[in-house]
Amino acid sequence: AQYKRIQVLTDCASSHSCHRLAPHMGNKGRGRGRGRGDGHWTWSAAGAGARGRGGRGRGGGRSGGPGSRDPFAGHDTAKHRVKDRHLKPQRKGKVKSGFKEEKRSTDGVCYDFNKTGHCPRGASCRFQHVVVGATQVLKVDEESIGRHCEIVGAHGQGIQAISMSQQGIYTASLDKSLKRWKPVPKPDGRMELQNDLQIPLKDSCYALLFQDGWLFCGMWDGSIIAYSQDGSNHSLQGHSRRVNALLVHQSVLISGSADKDVRLWQMTPGSNGFSCTHTISESMPGAINRLHVIGEHLFVGGVSGLAMCNLTSLSVTKILPPTKSVAAFLEFQGHIIVGYADGSLRIFDAAGTLKTDLKPLAAGPIVALGGLESGPRVLVGHAKGQVSIITLPSFEFKTQFQAILGSRVEAIQCAGHDGIFLLGFSNGTLHLWQRVGT
Repeated sequence: AQYKRIQVLTDCASSHSCHRLAPHMGNKGRGRGRGRGDGHWTWSAAGAGARGRGGRGRGGGRSGGPGSRDPFAGHDTAKHRVKDRHLKPQRKGKVKSGFKEEKRSTDGVCYDFNKTGHCPRGASCRFQHVVVGATQVLKVDEESIGRHCEIVGAHGQGIQAISMSQQGIYTASLDKSLKRWKPVPKPDGRMELQNDLQIPLKDSCYALLFQDGWLFCGMWDGSIIAYSQDGSNHSLQGHSRRVNALLVHQSVLISGSADKDVRLWQMTPGSNGFSCTHTISESMPGAINRLHVIGEHLFVGGVSGLAMCNLTSLSVTKILPPTKSVAAFLEFQGHIIVGYADGSLRIFDAAGTLKTDLKPLAAGPIVALGGLESGPRVLVGHAKGQVSIITLPSFEFKTQFQAILGSRVEAIQCAGHDGIFLLGFSNGTLHLWQRVGT
């Protein structure tokens, strides 16, 4: 009996030894985690084996039992799937809905459309379908346009408005400063801009107008600062939000603001100051971006479309479709050219009748418009630094060029018949260009 007891203990020890060799022999066993099926352990199964349970393979028998001394013996060295997304390299060309997932640059532009002018995803694409040049240009040969100079850091922040006077070129910026520049010829025939005056402002400036010896600045806080050539200045209080548009009509200053109001200002007799005489609030197309007078009507461009206000009754008589944000106005031969933020343009006559409709330009959202007498041409400033050129009076798209990279064309100011024009950008850069020829 004692001999039989010893024999049983010996058989049990031999059986446990076989179990420890099972992972290398393709045996089948149960445990936490699953094996590859070829008898080798995975990392998860090895971890479980340290606690006394093994992985399951395709062979017979138990693997990695409670007595296993080396839990990582026979571990799987093959590649395996990692579920942690932080460790897993992301695929750039994942197939979705039959098309390769769209590529884009850092500014949100659709890579396919920018490269080929076509996007296979169409309207379902998540990125902007605009054409942006790879590099900025110094000249546009087909239009005889060239750049005289570039002033990087002309302002510390975006240039919002440019105005011209006999004393020089004024620029207004978000950096709370007003600067004056004078063009100076260089020996090579080009011109450069020299800053000869800088005026600190109490706030950021969004609109600028020089008229009859007065320089008006539309400010962020809703005030209007009026500078006179005699050295005095006045603050016009009334608007509650930033002033985006200023114009003078029949000695009356008209202002438009983000507070959705249009205000009329007249000089106070004997005080050389200004007072608000009328406020137009009803039927305004949202926050006001632009103002322009043609005939008996004031055209009011806002974030919700275009309204016509009769200057005699001071009431809105028409709302002109479409109801989308107006970015800029330009007058040409008694008509008004309207640039919309989505990149489209329309021409209306003085009565508000639609004459021409131009679909969104390939350069994308419109920010500013300028009119060149040389040509004549319409200059369209875009949000990605491009400038589109449209011929007049045919109103046909001619070409576009990349004036700058990584910045918006915030302001365009044309000098006159000599083809000179200036561009102000959202990064504070200032350009002087010229179109030569008829």
